[in-house]
Amino acid sequence: MDATVILEKIARMNNSSLPPGILTYASKRRVDKRLNNSETALLITEDGDSGIDEHTSSNPGGITALREFWSYDLIRSTFILWFVYLANYFAYYGVILLTSELSNGQRRCASVGTNFMQPKDVNLYRDVLVTSLAEFPGLILAALMVDRIGRKVSLGIMLLLSCAFLAPLAVHLGQGSVTTLLFCVRTCIMGGFAVLYVYTPEIYPASSRNTGVGITSSFGRIGSIVSPVVTVGLLENCRQKEAVFFMDLMLFLAAVACALIPIETKGRQIQ
Repeated sequence: MDATVILEKIARMNNSSLPPGILTYASKRRVDKRLNNSETALLITEDGDSGIDEHTSSNPGGITALREFWSYDLIRSTFILWFVYLANYFAYYGVILLTSELSNGQRRCASVGTNFMQPKDVNLYRDVLVTSLAEFPGLILAALMVDRIGRKVSLGIMLLLSCAFLAPLAVHLGQGSVTTLLFCVRTCIMGGFAVLYVYTPEIYPASSRNTGVGITSSFGRIGSIVSPVVTVGLLENCRQKEAVFFMDLMLFLAAVACALIPIETKGRQIQ
């Protein structure tokens, strides 16, 4: 009786009426031993048809989600996204670590650790502040592009622009040019992150979305772990050009990989 009253209320709110039939109790096929019979009862229609597909009603477990995650339709996109996430995180933290070296007013080859522990140049604090603020226009730029020109194109443009702004930092430039280029690089890299966070959940179906996004994002964390090891190691050995070249190469390969993703989710209904 309580269930009937609730269903009638739902029908009135939707300006509709209940279908013909009488609600009755029937035993559930798979009974949970932790609950009593009254709690495991299932409401069905009088003709005995519950109207629920056994396959769709069951919640897919971890094995089912992983099986869909590795399916033929998703495997190519998955591997490409792994690399794009890794490259984006690698370059992001590499640029942050590079800021201290490029903000050295004397332009001398110094230990990165010394710059971090005993910063004497005011340019370091200014550049860190300015480049951190650069992430806000990156988010705005991504929001303006992602629904107009598509996810893949937006991501590719962000990565290529990051390459273009990062490449001149391999040589010694004026302090104003360094700050401007660092600002632009951080803007484009953060814009790439924003597009990725929109694009990745749309690729995977609902049954494996959390698994796909979680595992893919974890590869980005690998890039953030490797980046300090590589970048600091090169800078400590006075190899600024090599550090910039390596980050530029990662971003360029990620941009090329974006073109190989077979799925474009702009305007597509989420599965």
